[in-house]
Amino acid sequence: MKRSIAVLLFITLFSLNGLYAQAPTRPYREHLRYFENTPNELNVYKLFGRFDGKTIFILGGIQGDEPGGYLSADLYPNLVLERGNLIVIPRANFHSIINNQRLVTKDMNRRFQDNGDREVEDQIVEIIKQEMAEADLFLNLHDGWGFYSETYVDENRNPKRFGQSVIADASVYIADGDTLQLEEISRKVLERVNQKIEDPLHHLHFMNTNTFDENTKFPEMRKSATYYALTQYGIPAFGVESSKNLQNLDLKIRYHNYVINEFMKLLGVEPEHPAVIYEPPRLIYILVSVNNSTPIVVDSNSGLDLIPGDRIQVTHIESNYTRGLTCDIRGFGNEQDFMRPVNITNPTSIIVKKDNLEIGKIQVGLKELDYSMMVYIFEVNGEKRSILHGQTLELKNSDQFKILNIALDKIDPAFVQVNLKGYVPSLDYNTGEDRNYLITASELTWTKYSVYGEGKIFPITVSNGGNELSRCFISINNR
Repeated sequence: MKRSIAVLLFITLFSLNGLYAQAPTRPYREHLRYFENTPNELNVYKLFGRFDGKTIFILGGIQGDEPGGYLSADLYPNLVLERGNLIVIPRANFHSIINNQRLVTKDMNRRFQDNGDREVEDQIVEIIKQEMAEADLFLNLHDGWGFYSETYVDENRNPKRFGQSVIADASVYIADGDTLQLEEISRKVLERVNQKIEDPLHHLHFMNTNTFDENTKFPEMRKSATYYALTQYGIPAFGVESSKNLQNLDLKIRYHNYVINEFMKLLGVEPEHPAVIYEPPRLIYILVSVNNSTPIVVDSNSGLDLIPGDRIQVTHIESNYTRGLTCDIRGFGNEQDFMRPVNITNPTSIIVKKDNLEIGKIQVGLKELDYSMMVYIFEVNGEKRSILHGQTLELKNSDQFKILNIALDKIDPAFVQVNLKGYVPSLDYNTGEDRNYLITASELTWTKYSVYGEGKIFPITVSNGGNELSRCFISINNR
């Protein structure tokens, strides 16, 4: 297929820049990741066959309430190709998928006109456009309402329904002198696809939205991905729609696969082995680091018990799937808290999802500790002394002392902060941790930190992640 001069120039320059780089041995794949560990994470998979050939771009999940499309696309990144190439983006709009909504703020499949906006949806659209430049054919996978029919049958089966169809913006399109027989291509594919579908009510049909006609019933398609691929890159572009009215998710995925596979055959893109079996997702376990410690294994049966202020970080999600996984620490982050450090101050739960389906729930509780038994250990003029939570250590102006440590069952002293209010060690940066500094009582002169502002009694606090757990006091006798 012909490309614009700009695209050809880009490809030429890219090739020249890579002349001295050793090309990977075919077959191979590339994985590009954008907006990593956010709700908008975008994964692009490029598969290069053992022998070169045409390239098909498969896009799924541009609208998040259409699982048949993105789950079908998700079966292709692990293929090994004998011939030809694939570009696969299973989840174009991951944020909307997590929420099982068509969109979060904007309908991404209506963002392909030159609008100049730089929202995250538009940044993703720009990445999709760049990948289109490498393709010979573009497929945008959807689930549509009802069943498309050229004639009106009933409310769910008529010319305004999109389900069970392959959609093009025109029957024929001329691009740089090449005539693209969009309807003819579609009907060849559909003839083979429908031979595999036993129920004739589920057969797919060709739908022409006549997008170029000024009187089209679907003018919004001029903002879509297929229209952009067709008009800007001159490649055949089709929307593939299973029906939302199909009760069985397996059927939606299978029908999409039938269509994709026939387009692959038509363009000579040959897999060495397919991977088209859908297995219900399940959570096996997650790995959680508490206060930067070595991650521990946690599953739905074990849960987590913390103390207020503990910082946790989910570092791994083990499932029977590797893509489309998120974890949400309820009330603390957003829909995607994977690898996000979070200080836990109240009981919560960690919700693990595969796309929009909850596959696990980890309960996070807080230990009930008696902080009145917190022991504060000091060294005063070389001798050890200790007091309990809420008590006061009496000192003279000339006394020298250290806060050695604290002790309480079920609390690791290394993961809490002990801070003497009104004292700042001689460091470039005040961390708020005051253990093991030799302090002369007369140095405590910041009256604003003292109790009642009198400069006589200063608090020592024990906190975890900014959450105060306990305190005791130092009283200075000026005599």
